[in-house]
Amino acid sequence: MSKRKLNADDIKQSVNPADFYRHELNVPLKKHGWQDGGLCPFHSDNKQGSFFVNLETGAYKCFACVANGGDIISFTMALHGLRFAEALAQLAHDWGI
Repeated sequence: MSKRKLNADDIKQSVNPADFYRHELNVPLKKHGWQDGGLCPFHSDNKQGSFFVNLETGAYKCFACVANGGDIISFTMALHGLRFAEALAQLAHDWGI
């Protein structure tokens, strides 16, 4: 039995951005749109209100350190210093895909 190659679309269809960010950031988030994501995980942040995530697209942005990205894959890459394929593998493992 051959193993199907995992791709970004598989991850994006399987992992809901709202669930992902609730888990990764451990903050209460509403259901839709841009949300205050708590403290930025990309710098020594001690003031909430600068890091936001979009629960529909998975985008994120910090207005203090200018970290920004397009989806949960780029967030995982930036947070853990991973390459694209490594981030896909980690997300697949972490989310049981």
